Amino acid sequence: MNTPNHTITIDGSSGEGGGQVLRTSLSLSAALGVPVLVENVRGGRKKPGLLRQHLACVRVAAATCDADVVGAELGSGEVLFTPGALRPIQRVVKVGSAGSTTLVLQTALLPLALANGTSTLEIQGGTHNPWAPPFEALDLSFRPLLAALGARFELILARHGFHPAGGGSIHVTMHALADVTPLSLLERGAPTEHYVQTITSQIARRVAEREWDAARRVLAWPSEQWRNVQVEAALCPGNLVNVVMGFETITEVTTAFGERKKSAEHVGGEAARAARKYLEHDAPVGQHLADQLLLPLALLGGGTFRTSTPTPHFQTNVETIAQFLGDVVTVERHDEHDAIVTVRGRL
Repeated sequence: MNTPNHTITIDGSSGEGGGQVLRTSLSLSAALGVPVLVENVRGGRKKPGLLRQHLACVRVAAATCDADVVGAELGSGEVLFTPGALRPIQRVVKVGSAGSTTLVLQTALLPLALANGTSTLEIQGGTHNPWAPPFEALDLSFRPLLAALGARFELILARHGFHPAGGGSIHVTMHALADVTPLSLLERGAPTEHYVQTITSQIARRVAEREWDAARRVLAWPSEQWRNVQVEAALCPGNLVNVVMGFETITEVTTAFGERKKSAEHVGGEAARAARKYLEHDAPVGQHLADQLLLPLALLGGGTFRTSTPTPHFQTNVETIAQFLGDVVTVERHDEHDAIVTVRGRL
């Protein structure tokens, strides 16, 4: 494969070896105008190469900057991405499976924020699956923090899409970047709204009641803090529990998904125990959100946040970002539940 000069080569099997290496590389390449060659795409997975979700990420990233792409096909283990100029887009993106619409969106968000204008996307596929942030985490937790950085977007859940059928749809309006402001998230502030949200599709209400009962036993919350969502139009059965914990500066969402041979009590308890673990300590940024914040901070105004022990997923993202921007992320560990992450922003 002939590569342009100054192409950055990324080993897609590095770190956890999953789709995040590809997604981060695509976002950075499009945003910075730097060609990238991703080899060994998803080399750490049992079924390596591009799946439908990852192919959708390549295509939408290419649309944001009129990129020339080699290797954009199912199963491809190597992608050469040569970006052009950033531009606003209006586009329907079809994942073609229950692959995550939220991860596809995160691939395109930063390039679109840096384009000069307003973009609209409809992304069709999975809105709630066990391997990606559910819609609620993106909308309630991630979106407000990007707005604080200056990257404002609206997000609408038009139709739920569960694994394995998909068929969901999210609508996104991404605005041109406003004044860029560094982010500081060292304290949560006072609690605001906390609740357990059960979501069911083609499943008896009793399942949601049992999930709430299990979550309530862990969290000791009153019945007023339960919200049940019964989905009517999904293509297949689906079930999950979100625990939403609002504070003055941040909202954290923990999630557990229903599966065959997994009891309702297990699902409700799993989400609640993750929430209790978060509430037992005072670091504002949860582990999954910490990983998601790295790229926006590095490409925009930077900032500092407190989180619990960074995950291997986090470290993989740090290493991928460093290959484009250098060592812009520093982590100061205080103990196993407290670390301060500082990211030097580009703008």
